[in-house]
Amino acid sequence: MYSIASPTQARSKKALERFLNVAAELLTNNSFEETGISQIAQLAESSVGTFYRLLGDKDVLLYAVHERFVEQNRIAIDNLVEDLSREAAPLDAEVEAFIRGVIRLFDGSEGLLRALIRRSSMDPQFRQRFHQLNAHIGQALGRIVLHHRALLRHPQPEQAADLCAHMLLAGLNYFTMVGSIGATPREVVPGELSKMICSYLQLTQS
Repeated sequence: MYSIASPTQARSKKALERFLNVAAELLTNNSFEETGISQIAQLAESSVGTFYRLLGDKDVLLYAVHERFVEQNRIAIDNLVEDLSREAAPLDAEVEAFIRGVIRLFDGSEGLLRALIRRSSMDPQFRQRFHQLNAHIGQALGRIVLHHRALLRHPQPEQAADLCAHMLLAGLNYFTMVGSIGATPREVVPGELSKMICSYLQLTQS
């Protein structure tokens, strides 16, 4: 189990943040594995001694980057859902906005996300944390869908919402790894996925 103690001193907190930022950039550039601790410390404008005091080894640093990535995106998803709930839009528009918001969250982080996904294929602890993030996104979509339950003609709306979440996550994961979904232009992906979801849910007009 990888774990780090949260620093109490402001200086140490800033040093840890720099280490995490450097590691995230190295992962994005596929150069994390071949970069030594001394070079990481130099890039983070810190020392090897500080690295070992705060982190211990590169595996702990890698896990800390992953943990931060997951937690930041969990919070961002919650904020996205809260913002959408205040707009009181129709379900199809709300689902499209949700998908667009999720894609926007990962814009610019595709390289890091791909690196973390590859690591998850080999490390059960990483994989479990990604499962938790995926579940969080899926549950958020479920809350949006079931808020409009009265407009759904699907005979089992809870089951349908859960399947929609899995379909969406599969599509988004593919989108992240490949950068596109077939010949579908990037900008229309949220709208097209929303149409598919609402059609399966048998959404009626309000």
